[in-house]
Amino acid sequence: MDELSISVLIADRSYKLAVEKDQEELTRKAVRIIDARIKEYSNSYAYKDKQDLVAMVALEYTINY
Repeated sequence: MDELSISVLIADRSYKLAVEKDQEELTRKAVRIIDARIKEYSNSYAYKDKQDLVAMVALEYTINY
């Protein structure tokens, strides 16, 4: 398969990823979902930095997996 190099922004941090071409859209959609959950948590809970919010989102998805 063809691999693409893409950059995504999660919690104001840029990440460079190598993804299969047919997974690019799914990856970008996942980033949008993660950022939406981060925003929801930031509106509901106190936090020191966005890493706290990322951890909360990771915990939520792990529990629901």
